[in-house]
This record gives sequence, structure tokens and C-alpha cells, in this order.
Amino acid sequence: MKRWQIILGIILILLGTFSLLNQVFPGLRIGRFIFPLLLIGLGVILILRPRTAGSGVIVEFPIIGDLRRTGSWDVSQHEIWWFVGSNRFDFSEARFPVGEANIKIISFVSDIKIILPEDVGLLLESNAVFTEYKGPNRKQDLFLNALQEQTPNYLSADKRVSVQAFGFVLDIKVKPSLM
Repeated sequence: MKRWQIILGIILILLGTFSLLNQVFPGLRIGRFIFPLLLIGLGVILILRPRTAGSGVIVEFPIIGDLRRTGSWDVSQHEIWWFVGSNRFDFSEARFPVGEANIKIISFVSDIKIILPEDVGLLLESNAVFTEYKGPNRKQDLFLNALQEQTPNYLSADKRVSVQAFGFVLDIKVKPSLM
């Protein structure tokens, strides 16, 4: 079972429990506790996530804005948490580690643009309510469906990157590098 399915399941169970308690005890008004509990949960995630991500993983919480990785930059293990954000990853001049680099993007709404040279292998996975994908070979709109794309050279390439995106609305574009 995928992690996003577990998280969505927990949220649905909690909302169902609150709704049931509200029906059994009508004077209790459980609904007024939901927003504060969500804020507390978000605070716990912000504090504990960098510690539980593992060693060597760079965890960023930009919340709103743009994240651009272009030119000469080190591709490593990244985890990026957004509310609403735009990501641009240009792998044309990037420095890769031995093996595989992993980039994980968790957001509510996110725009992801990947510029990919021929010598870089890409594995792209997306789990979202709405996903709009435009790649070099196809275009696809998905609703409550997972996307998985892999370049033909992914397993054989010396430079490999795995990008995982989770969110409510994701717009993903993969373009070949002009180099």
C-alpha cells in the first residue's frame, strides 16, 4: 500500500469518527475541534519530519513560492513540502551522486517542470487527485489515478533521478534539454 493511501485513509477515518461522535453526542460539536487539530498535526509534522526523513535527506518547507534548481547544482536526496509552489529542476549541468538521486515533493498545488538531458535517466511517479502531465512523447490528464513514467535509459544510465510527487493538484512538464 502506498504512503499517500495510508494518509488519506487516516484522514477519512478521523473525519468519519468526528462525524459519528457528532451524531451520537449532538451537543458536543466536534466540528469546532477539527481545524485546531489539523493545525496541531501540521506543527508536529514541521517539527518532526526533518528528524525522521533519514540522514542525508535535505528537507525543505518553503510553503508558498518558487524553487529553482538550475545551472551547476548537487542533485541528492531532497524532500520538499509545499502548500502552493512551483518547482523547476534543470538537470543539464547538475552534479549527480553515484547511484540514484531521489526528489520527493509533497504539496497541495504544485507546478513541476523538469528539463532532462539525454544522458539522465528519470523515474517519475505522481499520486494526486488531479494530475496534468506533459512529457516528450505524450500528454495525459489524470483524476484519482497514479502516474508512472520512466525514460528508456533509466536502468542503464549513470545519472539517475527518481521524482515522486504527492498532492491535490499537480501540473508536471518534462522537456528535453537543449544542450
